[in-house]
Amino acid sequence: MSKKIVFCGGGNMAEGVIRSVLQREVAAAGDITVSELNPQRCDYLKEAYGVEALVDASAAMKTADMIIIAVLPKIVPVVLQSLVGVVKEDAVVLSIAAGVKIASIEEVLGADRKVIRVMPNTLGQSGNGHSAVCLNSNINEEDKAYALEFLGALGQTIILPESMFGEFTAFSCSGPMWLYQMADALVDAGVYAGFSRSDAQKMVIKNMLGVAMILDETGDEPKERVNEMCSPGGVTIEGYKSLVDEGFASAVMTSVDKAVKKANAI
Repeated sequence: MSKKIVFCGGGNMAEGVIRSVLQREVAAAGDITVSELNPQRCDYLKEAYGVEALVDASAAMKTADMIIIAVLPKIVPVVLQSLVGVVKEDAVVLSIAAGVKIASIEEVLGADRKVIRVMPNTLGQSGNGHSAVCLNSNINEEDKAYALEFLGALGQTIILPESMFGEFTAFSCSGPMWLYQMADALVDAGVYAGFSRSDAQKMVIKNMLGVAMILDETGDEPKERVNEMCSPGGVTIEGYKSLVDEGFASAVMTSVDKAVKKANAI
């Protein structure tokens, strides 16, 4: 069943979601309206995606089934005030604004409002990567099913208590950074070994894709696969020993822990 959707904010966050849901046909362009104060940005979104984009979208908000808050955290209070007395009683308010808690939204719009908080993953354009979802008690099963289908266009979803959003932000949303860093180091290692940077990057990319696919398909723990590759006295165990000696696993765990502490301190 099609639902009318209004985005509050037409910046990069909103555009990323719009692009994904349209590409994966989770929503139709004709059902999407964007409320954006920049007229040039409105023109761009209309031309690029065929959605309605308006400086004043208050009329669309009155009939919307889902309102998506996609603005910077500091602008959220202003946006919430603009929604008071405007949105339908049964409309779902879905926020992708970082750090804005469900209680803050309920405080302005009312504790009886249907509110969903989402922390999207930065890999949404690839269709992979988890988004964290927290639902307030007013969300029914139909609301939940639609929201998860909608967010499925961005990749995978995991329902978490709001208290875990700091850990999720650091571990999952920042997670690609560690993999990009590992890929970069491996490319450098390939160049050092004598390969061109282009060839080294191609090999690293395919190895990373292959490893991800195997782990995803088999459910094996990474350690199992490492053990299979490390033949006694072989080449791979020699490289593995060096990683152990250099404290590779400890460095990664410490790095993630520091990111988690930072996320929870914000």
